[in-house]
Amino acid sequence: MGEARRRKLLAGSNSVPDKLWPLSNPTAQQQLETWFTQRGVDPSRPGLHDTAEFLRVEALDPTAMNMAARLVEARSYSADELLQAERKILAATEAIASRVARDGRPGLCVVASGVLSRMLDELGVWNYTAKSNLAIYFPRSVSVEPRYFYSIDTGQFVAPHAIVVAPPFTVVDVTVKHQMYDLDAMVRWLPPIAATKAFRPYRVTPNELVSPEARAALRMSGDTAQSFLSREKASMLEVMAQLPSRELALDGGRLGYGLIAVGGYQERLNDLHGKNCSIDGLTPMEIFEQDVLPRL
Repeated sequence: MGEARRRKLLAGSNSVPDKLWPLSNPTAQQQLETWFTQRGVDPSRPGLHDTAEFLRVEALDPTAMNMAARLVEARSYSADELLQAERKILAATEAIASRVARDGRPGLCVVASGVLSRMLDELGVWNYTAKSNLAIYFPRSVSVEPRYFYSIDTGQFVAPHAIVVAPPFTVVDVTVKHQMYDLDAMVRWLPPIAATKAFRPYRVTPNELVSPEARAALRMSGDTAQSFLSREKASMLEVMAQLPSRELALDGGRLGYGLIAVGGYQERLNDLHGKNCSIDGLTPMEIFEQDVLPRL
């Protein structure tokens, strides 16, 4: 793929951070590495969440995956490490985005992001999958009102949205264009891939987390969104405090992501089979072998 087309495709990715990885925190990295080392897990290599030692820890402590995600964000990375990672991330991201577009089904965010994350694991890239709240602020010429994907809503759903965090990218979103929208103009404005290397803090309000219908039901019982979240979703709020919300600037608008949980597939890439994880009629491994490896 030509560089000009790649820059157009990866909307938001051209921002240059002030340092190699804007979320690195040496103090937090040391604390997290100590946490893993004390439990017999080697925290020095990507893919630690697939080791037998980690799985033993996770069986006793379900927050282990959150700790692994925090380590991805807190680590310091060398310039060469990030350069090599970016090359692999771009190859896998472009392959998944292309297959999602051909597939045509809306709501593939959990599947696509989970598969992308597992491909990056296979390639030895530090990353994690995040379930995410999402607010889309369109240019006024497209829509005056934002489009919200709520974490607390009526009905049944797996997650409002899902993205991948993979240094040097603070956000990699391969499905934002392929959700359900009211206007064709919204779809046309959104990029095939939304990705950025910059970190721009974003503040998620209770009204963005809880849908109007759910807020109305809470009011009927004398409750509020804030009190409900504090009482019933304390673990979600804790994750949001540990993995900071972030936004991605687009031409005339922006995407706001509130990371509410660490997700992804437990199965490794080669073990992902069936309709629940296929994209464009192919298994994740078939996409990896046909579309990703030839680009590397």
